[in-house]
Amino acid sequence: MEAQRVYKNLIWQDENRMSGAICFYGTRIPVSFLFEFLENGKKLEDFVADYRIDVDVARQVVHLAGQGIETYFAPAA
Repeated sequence: MEAQRVYKNLIWQDENRMSGAICFYGTRIPVSFLFEFLENGKKLEDFVADYRIDVDVARQVVHLAGQGIETYFAPAA
């Protein structure tokens, strides 16, 4: 198995960093922090300011998560 995986320079996962958590590309900031932040009623703009993540990258990660949900619930062919 590969030690590191990257998706469109948005997110990455390295088995040897952050216990293998999926992080924003080039950082040690887990993507889960973004969703916990939003779940707690905080704004995306506050997250990007607090963690210094590009707002467009954060939006693309949210969109990517939404695509995953849509794929999961897509009718079987």
